[in-house]
This record gives sequence, C-alpha cells and structure tokens, in this order.
Amino acid sequence: MSIDAFAQRVRRLRAGVGLTLKELSQRSGVSISALSNIENGKVSPTYERIVALARGLGVDVGYLFKDEIALPRSRRSVTLKGQGVLHKTPQYIYEALSADITEKDFVPLLATLKAKTLKEFGPLIRHEGEEFMYVLEGEVTIHTDHYSPVTLRAGDSCYWDSSMGHACLSTGKGDAQVLWISSDVEIDDQE
Repeated sequence: MSIDAFAQRVRRLRAGVGLTLKELSQRSGVSISALSNIENGKVSPTYERIVALARGLGVDVGYLFKDEIALPRSRRSVTLKGQGVLHKTPQYIYEALSADITEKDFVPLLATLKAKTLKEFGPLIRHEGEEFMYVLEGEVTIHTDHYSPVTLRAGDSCYWDSSMGHACLSTGKGDAQVLWISSDVEIDDQE
C-alpha cells in the first residue's frame, strides 16, 4: 500500500467515525501534527503508530490496509509469496500477512530490517503486548532494556515483552529478513 493510499484510508476512516484530528490525537496518543503529516502522505508511520491509529479509530489494524469487508470469525487467510500488504518505514519494510482478516489476536509480518545502528534506528520502542521474531535471512541484533544486546542469525528466534524498550537492527552484510509476530497491542506514542 502506498503512502498516499494509506493516508487516504486513515482520513476516510477518521471522517467516517466523525472524529477531528484533535479527538483522534487524544484517543490514539499520536500528536496532531503527526496525524496531519500521516493524513497528508508526508510521513510513513511506524508499526507502533499504525496500531495506535487503529486503537484511536476503534478498528482492527487490518482495516487500515484493506477496503474489503472482514471475513467472519471462523475463517482462514492465504497470503501468496509477495502478495502481502507492504508498508515502509525508515527502520523496516513490513509485509502484512493475512491482512484481510481483522480482529486477530496477533499480527503476522514478514519484515526486512533496514536500520544498521541505534543512532539510525532512533529511540527504543515501548508498547503493550508481546513479540516473537524468527530470523529468515541475515543477521539481527536486538537491543532491549534490562538485557545485553543479542545477535541472531537465520534459524534463531527471540520472544520478548513489548513494554521493554526494544530496537531490532540488521547487523550483517545486507538487510535482514524476519518473520515477526506481535500481539495486537495498544501503543504509548513515544515518537
């Protein structure tokens, strides 16, 4: 999904539920200026902000990516290789898997990690929920509060409490690719 398509989708959803930028800011914890930049396609929001927007709009994360009607609760979803919904941030390229299903208990993502250093990444991210990462390609270094950084390679995995500050970096020769699973979370906007 392009930045412009995402921006239009957020703007339509906000208007559809009758919220002003200020009201959505209060509900989501995302600043009014950040919301304006997102709705005008000036920035590509991080996954954490996407989750915060969904929470503020009262919708599942999947609604921000798909115009289609959600499948019933008894359901299945197939995402063919390369057919997930793409979303790019400075740190990651996310491919949302099974994006056509809303009201999921967790969010599966195929992610390419771009940031190589903590300086490039920015401040550690903190939010409610839990995360699991399985390295498919490359080398990943995970920085967290309370623990020394850990470096993972293809076949390695890590599970962590998302309320602990964290940053995932690609520290090998190229970008790293991971299967990333996050619980559907509420975010404290820190950006």
